[in-house]
Formats: sequence, C-alpha cells, structure tokens
Amino acid sequence: MNDANDQYKKIFLKKDQEKRIIRGEPWIYKDEIQGGVGGFMPGELVKIYSWKNEYIATGYVNTATTIAVRVLTRDENQAIDETFFKQRIQVADNLRKQLYPDNRYYRVVYSEADQLPGLVIDRYDDYFVVQVTTAGMENFKQNIFAIIAQLYPGSVIIEKSIGASREKEKLETVNRLISPDRSPEKIIEINGLRFKLHFLESQKTGFFLDQRENYLLLKNISQGKEVLDVFSYAGAWGLHAHLFGAKSVQFLEVSRRYLDQTQENISLNGFDSGAFILTHGDAVPVLKEMSRDNTWKDIIILDPPAFIKSRSKIKEGLRGYKEINLRAIKMIKPGGFLITCSCSHFFSREDFLDVIDKAAFDARRRIKLLVYKTQPYDHPILLPLYQSEYLKCGLFAVA
Repeated sequence: MNDANDQYKKIFLKKDQEKRIIRGEPWIYKDEIQGGVGGFMPGELVKIYSWKNEYIATGYVNTATTIAVRVLTRDENQAIDETFFKQRIQVADNLRKQLYPDNRYYRVVYSEADQLPGLVIDRYDDYFVVQVTTAGMENFKQNIFAIIAQLYPGSVIIEKSIGASREKEKLETVNRLISPDRSPEKIIEINGLRFKLHFLESQKTGFFLDQRENYLLLKNISQGKEVLDVFSYAGAWGLHAHLFGAKSVQFLEVSRRYLDQTQENISLNGFDSGAFILTHGDAVPVLKEMSRDNTWKDIIILDPPAFIKSRSKIKEGLRGYKEINLRAIKMIKPGGFLITCSCSHFFSREDFLDVIDKAAFDARRRIKLLVYKTQPYDHPILLPLYQSEYLKCGLFAVA
C-alpha cells in the first residue's frame, strides 16, 4: 500500500448507508456519515468505511455543501496523486477518440461521469479550458495544468472556474489565461460555421459544445423560413438556421456584449447582415410585446440558461420555463416548429415535456414531439447518477 495513502483519514458511514456507494453512486451526504465532517479541511482526502469497518471508497471532503464526500476511486491501494489524475484524463480522452478520432472540439473530462468529480476540461483544438468547481479538485488544479501541458504539447490553457458550484464550496471565481503570452481568443469551426470565442468574456467554457449535434435539427426545416433565436448568446442556433437556408433570423439576447459577438460571427462567416435582426432585451417582456404586436415566426428556438439551479428553485423555475414556451408557441405559424431546451439537471425529461404540454394547452395550440435529444457522447451519463444527465432538447411541430 502506498505510504501517502496510509495517511488518509477515515470516515465511517452510518448503518446501511453504504449500499448506494457500492452500487456506483459517487456522492455521500452529510447525514449519512457518523459524526459529520466538521473536523476536516475543505477538500481533504479521506477513506470511506462502512459501519462494519469495511473499506468502501476513497474521496475528498466537501465541508461547505450537503454533498459531504465525492468518490474518486474504489481501489483501497490507489494513491490520489498526479499519476492518478493523468491516467484518468487519458482514459477519458481515449474513450472519446475511439468514437470520433478526428474531432478536435469536445469535452475531454466531464466530472463525475469520468470519475473526476469537480473537474471539466473542454478542448477547442489547441485550447483547453479547465473548470474546477470543488475544493477537493482545487487542491490538485496545478497538477491538472501540468498534465494538460504534458499530454498536449503547445496547448493553450485557460481556467474558467466560475459559477454557483464554486460559491457553494466557498471558492472564489477564477477566470484567467494560464499560458503566458497567448491570446484568450480563438476561432473555431462547428458544422461548417466559424465562431470567434472570447474565452474570458464567454458563458460556460466558451461555446455550448453539448448542443453542436442538436443544431443540426434545423437542417431540413429552415429553408425559406423566418426564425427567432431566443437567449441567442453568440448566435449559434440562428447562424445554423441561416446556413440551412432561413429567409431571415432574429436574435433576442439580454447581453449587448453577446449581441456584439453575434454580429462578429455573422461577419466572420461572410453572411449578409441584412438577413439578420439583432434585438437587445429580456426574453419574457420582449416575447410578450412581440405577441401583442401579432408577430409570427416559422421557427422559434428557446435555449435559456438553467432556470433551476437548486431543488429549492424548482417551482419558480417551472413557472419560468412554462412562461417562455407559452409566449413562443403563441407566435409560431401553424405548421411551424418549436425547438426548446433546458440545461437544468433538476428538471427531468417528464417535467420538461409536461411544462411544454401545459404551455401549449394555455396557448390553445396543438403540438407534437418529433425529436427528443440530450447531450452528446463527450458528456456521458453516469447511470447511477441521474444528475449527470442534464440537457433536454425537443423539436416540436406546432399546429
């Protein structure tokens, strides 16, 4: 046994609380641990034992959150060090390369689904964007940077450790360029379209890689159509609609900065600006106003940020999803299409479809689901952990 591994403190689970973890779930909650985790340092490595003193797993402690321990390995003799992280990253990357060896824009590591909880690595060709969301992974991020530099020589590394998860862990937001003397901007190509990414000014890690296959839903329905892209960010949905022959595309975005990026991407692709309308405003009031003005569209796309960021916000979030879908459905021409999405893992597939059904009922329109899609292969779903499935995207016909 590794000497360093011998030094890990022990945590004991209460009676019969080990079954979930043995089954493969990676989260242990505070109320499942004898004595809690009050005496531990944030992110401290621990060994987890059953109430019978049987080894279960090794992980790290989360002292500030309801999830008290996140599992890293179930091998009692495995040390958690740079070698461990390098092997895990290589395994995750090799899995993706087996499926699509030529893809250079993908998620290399997806947190718990790749047995590296609290770590996301997205690849944009030679740029690697690292997101660390937990205190346990924060303790190893310098190792992570070194591993990326070693595995991908010449890579540009950016850290975007932002969001609510870090706040819960009492960690400061970090948004920085790690590689010296390199640009924080990059032009990428997705589905034949070019996008300029401003990594330090972007949402998430720069681009919604999880939607890149879903954008293709527009391929056979956009020709000659009038399209509205709501929560448009940097314009990916609307630009795909234009690529596939849309007559006109209107972007609706609350951030002027992202509208500027959309305009930049329109120009980058050599498109005629006259085919686009860029509207600055908050989605719900603008949609209400457009509806009152009898605005009609052939296709409306809703790709909002997560409305439900915690269990306590589920009811509020459901109201928000219903409202935007109701307003959109009212404005779609008979025979048109709604593409609507949610990226909240607290919002189940059943709830998602139920909200849209109720929105259509209140709008006095009939709809049917044509295609239901979720996240792609590089955002794998860990079956014991339903929270790792978060993306919902539906294409609906509206009568």
